[in-house]
Amino acid sequence: MRNRLGPTATMGAMSASVLPVLIRAEEATRELPMPAVMYGVVAFIVFMLLLAFLWSFRNTAYKVRDKHAAGGGGH
Repeated sequence: MRNRLGPTATMGAMSASVLPVLIRAEEATRELPMPAVMYGVVAFIVFMLLLAFLWSFRNTAYKVRDKHAAGGGGH
């Protein structure tokens, strides 16, 4: 005998049996080791340190060029 309710009746029964599994899976999530905002703060600090490192090399090309030009090596 065929089911007169159609394919949606079977789908409803399947989703009702999957729902408790999904609820338990949601409870099994892991917590982050620090608040989410702190990831942005750490990234900002790292980028500022990299900027300071890069900034420390400003004008070094001119210093090297001037040193070679003043040496008079004649190369």
